Amino acid sequence: MSFDAPPPPPAENQVESIEREIAVDLAKKAAIVTPIVVIAVGIWRGPDAALGAFLALALVVVNFFASAAILGWTARRAPHALAGVAMLSFLGRLVIITIIGAGVKQLDIVDFPVFGITLVVSYLALLFWEMRSISLTLAYPGLKPKPGQF
Repeated sequence: MSFDAPPPPPAENQVESIEREIAVDLAKKAAIVTPIVVIAVGIWRGPDAALGAFLALALVVVNFFASAAILGWTARRAPHALAGVAMLSFLGRLVIITIIGAGVKQLDIVDFPVFGITLVVSYLALLFWEMRSISLTLAYPGLKPKPGQF
């Protein structure tokens, strides 16, 4: 009777690289959208609005990278706590974004309505755009493989 050896465990950095890979892909998509949004809003509402849109998009990208770092760290250290950490870190990051937004409003350096609308719309739009790129199989976690890649 022959027993096959169990498959080797995933590499240490493989777990974190999935989150980082998705965050980098989201940042690439934000880099495509940012100039278009900033120029369009700048023409429509002026330089304060353009700066507000730029800051909002930058904050969204930083939020995605923070999420990837937190979830990657948790997946390596305590995978059983991943769902709880994901929910609590999301709430914590929303509180931080709210505090940053309040600070931006108090400083009066940008067009605040444009900042707020861009923040919410770009966050949701980038997530929905990214959903098309995510693989929902255990065979290819993270982004879908490109044709001919595997």
